[in-house]
This record gives sequence, structure tokens and C-alpha cells, in this order.
Amino acid sequence: MDEATTNFVSDEENLEVIPEVSSKNLDIEDVFEECGGYGYFQLLLTLVMLFFVMINAMLYMSMVYIGVQIPFTCFPPELNSSLIPENITSEEFLEVLNYKIDECSVIDLQQNDSSYDLSSMNSTKPRNCERRRFDTRDMSSIVSEFDLVCERRWLKNTAFSALFIGCLVGSLGFGILADRFGRRRLFFIGCVMVLIPNTIKVNSPSLLLFNIAYFFEGLGMSASFQSAYSLLIEMLCLQHRMPLNFTLHCTFPIGTMCLAGISYAIRDWQHLQYATSLPHLLFFLLWKWLPESPRWLLSKKRYEEAENIFKRIAKSNKRGVDGMLKILREDVIGREEGTELNGKAEALIANNQTNSAAKARKTNTVLDLLRKPRSAMLSINIWFCWFINSVLYYGVTMNSVDMAGSRYLNFFLMSLIELPAGIVCSYSFHLFGHRKPICFFMIFGGINCLASNFVSKDSSWFPLILVVLGKFGCTASWDGLYLLSAEIFPTIIRISCMGIASTFSSIGAISAPLILGLSSYASWLPLSVFGVLGIVSGLLTLLLPEVKDTSLPQTVEDMEKL
Repeated sequence: MDEATTNFVSDEENLEVIPEVSSKNLDIEDVFEECGGYGYFQLLLTLVMLFFVMINAMLYMSMVYIGVQIPFTCFPPELNSSLIPENITSEEFLEVLNYKIDECSVIDLQQNDSSYDLSSMNSTKPRNCERRRFDTRDMSSIVSEFDLVCERRWLKNTAFSALFIGCLVGSLGFGILADRFGRRRLFFIGCVMVLIPNTIKVNSPSLLLFNIAYFFEGLGMSASFQSAYSLLIEMLCLQHRMPLNFTLHCTFPIGTMCLAGISYAIRDWQHLQYATSLPHLLFFLLWKWLPESPRWLLSKKRYEEAENIFKRIAKSNKRGVDGMLKILREDVIGREEGTELNGKAEALIANNQTNSAAKARKTNTVLDLLRKPRSAMLSINIWFCWFINSVLYYGVTMNSVDMAGSRYLNFFLMSLIELPAGIVCSYSFHLFGHRKPICFFMIFGGINCLASNFVSKDSSWFPLILVVLGKFGCTASWDGLYLLSAEIFPTIIRISCMGIASTFSSIGAISAPLILGLSSYASWLPLSVFGVLGIVSGLLTLLLPEVKDTSLPQTVEDMEKL
């Protein structure tokens, strides 16, 4: 599951916040059913949004290819090609200078009267590499573009962190804006915020400008995905939301599998960025067709616009909805706009209800949850597990393209394994409860990451298989952890708690490339860190309660009793 999906998948729960237009005779779900339920219009909207998720997934995960390591050769800054001995080529001469020393050092040049002295090279001390020549015949990346090797190697990971920080800020800020200004408007604004920063990023003359543009691109991806997800969910009846949620989980890895093929065909990092970002332009062709969420319009008392959208949906689905809309207009909207009959009594009731709700919120906040010893322990444990799962998910995915073997096949397998991971997780939940499978998957993923460091490097397949199994474990545990978290947090503050969990997940994504940077000290270190964290997190899940077939806690006191 991608970071964006994790941040925004909880929007399905957020729908409860939108005021439901209902009366004794009519519910808004009835209007959607009368419009055809899941008809042609909803099917077409689903296909459009699934295509968008695939495009977003390809652009989002293209970071693993634009940051891939590029072979390079060191050469002294004062190298004069006219002084190279005539019996060897310039490429062979550079190989001699780099022979049997680390990749970031080069033999200091000594010369006689007419050429460089090869005989003195064995006794000459190496010097730090000041100039590099990158071999971009196979592919290019920001590593070759901005010279991100040797003493500048750590800077590559700042680019990925800039993207993740942008996604984090976007998930926190654009959700509020979408609730205020509408899903449709924020969707198109998000697409613009993807296209413009991406163009700046691709043509950036410096890494600093690249990182700034990447940050704003992350904002755009968050805004567009969050709005698209909310818009689609709010167009569906209750019974169709869960199947759609599962479909979205499958669509993201399908998009990243397509990315492996596109990256194989397009080896230049700038062209790859254009190929994965420009399809966002296609959605502007839907400017007139794409509707606003009628649920959101009703919550803003924009009744006429909501009615027009219901009529569009019904017409596309070849259903008649005029009678239902008349009831909606007279029986519901009339009550919302209010006559003044019993106005004082209604105001008094509303005031009492508001005071009661406010009093309940005051005694059931996230701070109240953290003041209770058991609730605090459970919450911190869950949030830590979200952090670790995110670190493992992004860490092993980004590491796959720098492993031995084909970087395209490696990444394809990393994406493919997410499909069975979700299915196995769901099946194991039915058989063994919720807590134990999550514990098993976390430890399983951690052990495989650790074991990949100790197998023979002569075979590229065996380490790859172990890392793919590690990805299987962290993906399955993350899918399960989302459900377990929602079942443990109390209803009255569940959305807030899940939002905090998503924030910890984003922090984990930001941390993953920084941990990968430890490979400059020891190649085995990143996967070892991932493995240890996975095992520790798996053991900590045993401290969580088993909540299968139990009622959801409604208050902090209920959570304290779990």
C-alpha cells in the first residue's frame, strides 16, 4: 500500500463527518439507490479514478528509478589527454588510475617530459576523486545529473525525503481545503500542482531547486489523490465502498508494475518523469464531465447543484429520479432551510445536543487517551508499528533497484508481491484472528531482510527472493494493521487517532531513504536495520488485544478495558 493511499484511505471513515441528509422517510443512500446504485455512471467514474490511481502510482514510485546508482569513473582534474601514452586509449588509462582502489579515489598523476609515467603509479598514493565521468549509456538519473556520489552521496536521499514531506503536509492541509472548497476543485488544483513542479524539477539546474519542486509535487499528488478518493467514495452506496477499497489497494501495485516496463523502455530520467506526469493532462478533458460530490454539496446547502448532479447520474443510468428528488426537496431540504415553527424549541434542543456533544468530546480526546495508562500504551504501540511498516515498505522497495540482477525485474517482483500479500492477510484474519497474523507477518518480513545479508552473493536470485518475501511480510502486516488500528481506537476519536497513525507512517517514509544512506558505511547495514525493526515491531504487536468478533470501543473508557 502506498503512502498516499495510507494517508487517505481513512477518508472513508471521514464521511461520517459530512452531515447526512435524512428524514424519517428518506435517506441520501435511498437517492443513490434510486439513481441506479452502482450503474453506468459510477462504473465510468470508477474506471477514470482507477486510471488516475495507476498514473499517480507510477509518478510517485518513479523516485526509485530517478535516483538509481549510475556507474562512474574518477579522473584527476588536471588530466591532459595529449599526455596519455600512445599505446593505450583514454578509457584504458582511466581504468589504470582507478585500479584496486575505492571508487571515490584515484591515483595521482606523475609525468615525464612527454607523457604520464605509468611505471610510477604503483608507488603513488591515491587522492580523493574530484571529477567524475558517469556512464549513462544504459540509463541516467539525478545521481549523474547532480553528481550525487562519494562525498555528495547522502544528498540523493534528501530528494526523496522532500517528496515524502510534501505528501505529509499535503495530507494534513488539503483534506481541510477539500472539505471547504469541494473535492472536484481540489482534484484539478492537485493535477496542476503535479504538472508545474514536475516541469520545474526536470529542468532544474540545481539539486536545491529540484528538492523544492519535488516537495510541491508531493503536495499536488496528495491533493489530487485525496480529492479523487473522497469524490469516488461519496458517489457510491454503502455496500459498494468496501469492494472499491480493495480494488484501489490492487490498482496501486498494478500501476507500479507498469512503471517497471515503462522504465525499461525509457532510460532517461527526465523523459521518464514526463512520461509519468503528462498523463495528468488527460483529466482536464473531463473538466465539464466530472461532477462535484452531491454529499458535499448538500452539506454546504447547495441543494440545486446537488439535484442537478443526481439527475445526471440517473439519466446516465437510465433511471427516473424526479419523484425521489421531490421528496428530498420538500421533506429534507425544506426542513434544513427551516420554517420558524417551533423554532425556539428546536434551537433549545440543538443547543442541548451541542453542549452534550462538546462535553463528551472534552472527556474523550486524544489527550484523554494518552492520560490513561493502557490506552496510551496501546496507542503508542500502534503508531510505532505504523512507523516501522512504512520504513520497511519504502526501504525495501527503494533498495530493490540497487540490488544485483535486473533492476526492472526486481522492482516488478516487489510490486507483484503486494497482490497476494493482501489476499493472504485477509484470509489469515478469518482463520487466526487479527493480532497473531500481524505479528507473524512483521517478524517474517524482518527475518527475511536480515537473512538476505548472509546468503552467498554469487547468486543474485537468492537475496532477491528473500527481500521480496520481506516486502510480502511488511505489506501483509500493514494491510492488517490498518484494520486492527480502526478496531482498537474508540469511535469518538477514531478519525483523529488514525490521522496521527498516518502521520507516523509519513515520518517512516521520510526516514526510509535516510536509512538507505547507511549503505555508504556498510552495504549490509540498511537491510539489517529494517530486519531488526520488523522483528521488534512484530513482538510488540503481541501486547495489543485481540479484538476479532468484539464490539468496537465507543469511548476512551471502553478502549481502556480492552
